[in-house]
Amino acid sequence: MEETVFFNFNGIIVSNSRFIVRTQTYAMQSVTSVKPGIVQPSRGVAMAFLLVGMLLLIAELLELFDKGVLLVAGVVAIVIGLIAWYLEKPRYSVILHTSAGEHHALVSDKKQDIEHVLQALNQAIVSRG
Repeated sequence: MEETVFFNFNGIIVSNSRFIVRTQTYAMQSVTSVKPGIVQPSRGVAMAFLLVGMLLLIAELLELFDKGVLLVAGVVAIVIGLIAWYLEKPRYSVILHTSAGEHHALVSDKKQDIEHVLQALNQAIVSRG
């Protein structure tokens, strides 16, 4: 059977026999299904800044140090934490189901790119018959 390419862009190739993601190749015959996934961002840095900011504001309220210094530092830390929280976006992935289990084969910041690859993968699966 001749190889039919359903998608070829930026190092990602989907054909009826192979799914190539840059340097990794998956045999389409071993892929039983595909689905989209969401990789949630780690918000640890943002949470740390928010926590430190809150602690500084509490220390200011309890008058543990010089007046005003902790207030400014606490507000700055909270603002940095909120900005970091806002800037951390979820990432989208292609999840392959094979006999070996689930694989996050491709991860991207762009949901539309993942949708195009998923559509091509589904076409490849259907074309196998």
